[in-house]
Amino acid sequence: SWVSVTTTTTTNLKKLRNNNDNNRNTVLLKSTMVDIEKEKKGDTTSRSSSNDDDGKQSNDYTVLFTDFVDFLKMSQNEIIHSVEKMDESGIQFTNDTWGIFDDDATNTNTNSGGITRVFQGGNVIEKGACSFTLIQDAILSEERANAIRSRQNDDDKDNFVVRSGDKYSAAALSIVFHSRSPMVPTFRSDVRVFFVEQQQQTSSSNTTTTISKESKPKTMAWFGGGADLTPYYLFDEDITFFHNTYRDLCRKHSSEEGVIFPYEDFKRTCDDYFYLPARSEHRGTGGIFFDDMNASKPSINFVKDVVTSWLPSYLPIISKRRSVKYNEQQKQWQLLRRGRYLEFNLLYDRGVKFGLANASPRVEGVMVSAPPLIAWEYKHEIKKGSEEERLTKILKCPKEWATT
Repeated sequence: SWVSVTTTTTTNLKKLRNNNDNNRNTVLLKSTMVDIEKEKKGDTTSRSSSNDDDGKQSNDYTVLFTDFVDFLKMSQNEIIHSVEKMDESGIQFTNDTWGIFDDDATNTNTNSGGITRVFQGGNVIEKGACSFTLIQDAILSEERANAIRSRQNDDDKDNFVVRSGDKYSAAALSIVFHSRSPMVPTFRSDVRVFFVEQQQQTSSSNTTTTISKESKPKTMAWFGGGADLTPYYLFDEDITFFHNTYRDLCRKHSSEEGVIFPYEDFKRTCDDYFYLPARSEHRGTGGIFFDDMNASKPSINFVKDVVTSWLPSYLPIISKRRSVKYNEQQKQWQLLRRGRYLEFNLLYDRGVKFGLANASPRVEGVMVSAPPLIAWEYKHEIKKGSEEERLTKILKCPKEWATT
């Protein structure tokens, strides 16, 4: 059975993280849902399967997608309730629905939509957002198909080459919490699933033909996601705690039988992704980041556990630092660092670019991750030997935070 969030407190979220072990399968991470059954039987034949297998594959991925969508919607509600309780301000998240989730929508022809929940002016969280997005039965453009195809590995391309015109569905849950205090780091996280159904296939003569009615379309699904911190002042034990949480999570879901979720690779990918080349510095102290992870029972259990680890990896840091005193100079430093945060979002973030590239983008929804207040100062000088300089050195040259 699939894991789902059924609790409302951080303590129960922690307990939920331990339940996934009962649902793990010892198969290769890159296996598809069809390959799982084949490998159990010792069948190592090509992934190019019969029509019956293709139909089973499509059904398996549809079930997986639907299950994950339900999990994300429940997780959004649980996270919101926990953060409202933690903040102790009495402020509640707004509820902005659109598309199929908007009861007052005039366009009833769409299968897509979202729920954007925003928190502003709290005691701890100055601005936060927890956004759920669902896209169903959309058609891949040439640009987006090329972007996906460029990241496919050779094994995937042998089985399924993504092309423009293919049908796709996607779902994502994303979070950003901008803290009021510069002693509390900003937290960002997301998970997403991408499901593609092949609508066309190309013959050896490079002519394109539509799949016949007798042939079931091939399908593929991938996961992506992660979590990371952007501190303004370094409390080394907090960053180590954060990284240890995800290091332990990766180890828990890895096994000697071949399932590997490599924390070291995910950490390196996170450092590489959240990098501002124009500044020659990283945005924060990182965490984990993964993309194009083929969907399977082990990977969906891992990704769900990432979600249920978000608050347990962040709320203890808030608890330790929310009452630490700070001065106006330290607040100004936070605003300057937030400026770098926004620079990354606008110049390099793939999600922001993807959202703004639509014909009619939901700009408010795309830009909801922006900090509430920022500052830029021309040629800001950092005092030697200061805590600001220590942070800057780490951002220039990331370190290994997890304990050995």
